Amino acid sequence: MSANARMQALWLRLTQAEVISGDAPDIDDDTPWYLAALIGVSAWIAALFFHGFFLALFDGLHNEPALALPIGAGCCAVAWLLLRVARGRDFIEQFAIATSLVGQLLIGAAFFEWGERPGGDDHWRLAWLGVGSVAAAMYAIGRLPMHRFLCGVIVAVALLAVCLVGDDATKHFAIPLLAWAMFAAWWRSAGHDRLAVALPPLAWALGLVLLFSTWFVARAGGLFTGRVEQARDLLLVADALVVPLLPLCAYWLAARQPALDARGRLFAFVFAAGFALLLWRAPGVSIGITLALIGFALYRPALLAVGLLGTAAYLFDYYYHLQLTLLEKSGWLAAAGVAVLAVRWAHVRFARKEAA
Repeated sequence: MSANARMQALWLRLTQAEVISGDAPDIDDDTPWYLAALIGVSAWIAALFFHGFFLALFDGLHNEPALALPIGAGCCAVAWLLLRVARGRDFIEQFAIATSLVGQLLIGAAFFEWGERPGGDDHWRLAWLGVGSVAAAMYAIGRLPMHRFLCGVIVAVALLAVCLVGDDATKHFAIPLLAWAMFAAWWRSAGHDRLAVALPPLAWALGLVLLFSTWFVARAGGLFTGRVEQARDLLLVADALVVPLLPLCAYWLAARQPALDARGRLFAFVFAAGFALLLWRAPGVSIGITLALIGFALYRPALLAVGLLGTAAYLFDYYYHLQLTLLEKSGWLAAAGVAVLAVRWAHVRFARKEAA
């Protein structure tokens, strides 16, 4: 996002909060997008050479935690300093992002090297907790949106891995945990304070990791078919924890529409709750629709598009793996079409009453 676009978005938020009024000033952005892209690529190449320098200078760096940890911490400190003093300089910003990732990679290598010691899965969980904690700290101190997004991805992956490591019951609750964390981040980002401004990159990262990980966890844990009989109760509970997301988002969207009264918001909540119950065994579809509703509520077209694409992909996957005949599947699709038409009819009738 360019400086002018960031200023326009910030000005819009302040105007909606009635803090300021009037038109936003224009900021000249002298760097064309293609030049900024070339600068970013050159910065990443420089960072890769920088990482290669450490690997060539210290033989077996990734296998020496006592050496990788201080070097990684030094890279993170350098990246923090560059992010503080080099705002608006594309090359230095991109180099700082890459240096931060190199530092986190070295710190993570040290944690995982310690995690290979005897002690079971607890060591691996501690390693992932360490990786996520470092990424969260870099997220807080590095204010560049791209840097925060990449650190947010690391935090989301670490949170997912902490739940998935081992054979206990926690792996079944990885997707609900990510889903609620994503919803909380997007809901809080709708505020008008400093914390709300800092949360969208993390919310984006949680949402994208959630969409991709739901498919892999579904294949590994059987969220669609092939459930293990002795874990069926835990899986049903985990799927049930995703169900309230959709009606809450529908109510949130309805509450942001001034034309809807309390009855309209209640209707949106009840209808979404019924739809979510139908999608109980297909959490990926429910998560995709939730992202689309959040994108619509917050006026984020990119998030709306991602949610719709995720919904289509998971709906196709769920429909394909249903253990039903083709005639039964057609009946379900016809029923879904009738439900959508009923909602459309109710919406048009309500809009006409409001206009009258």
